[in-house]
Amino acid sequence: MYESSGKTPSESTSSTPIPTESYVTQALDEMAQTLLSKSADYRLKGEFSNFEYAAAVASSTVMTVMVTQLGIKLGRLQGIRSREGDPNNESLYDTIKDLHGYAAILHAYAMSLDLDL
Repeated sequence: MYESSGKTPSESTSSTPIPTESYVTQALDEMAQTLLSKSADYRLKGEFSNFEYAAAVASSTVMTVMVTQLGIKLGRLQGIRSREGDPNNESLYDTIKDLHGYAAILHAYAMSLDLDL
């Protein structure tokens, strides 16, 4: 995880050791593999090309497209949580993973723009 200073954990000045194995580490590793495999399946050209294409089609910005995707996933999460019984087609876990994935893509895009994280 990145600290508010923008430093990576290895650059951190904190004396608290960072655990190498945790649920957070496991989730990050799983998401990295998921995003890389999905990108290999359907990216147009560059790393963010599908979002760039969607932005051009919608006369929008790449960042707006990414935030919209997050909003859609948050809406789905709320819908799944508010319904009675188990969902038939997408689990709560799948929706959370999708939300995590889009947040990671937005983070990576911000990094590519050298935004102050």
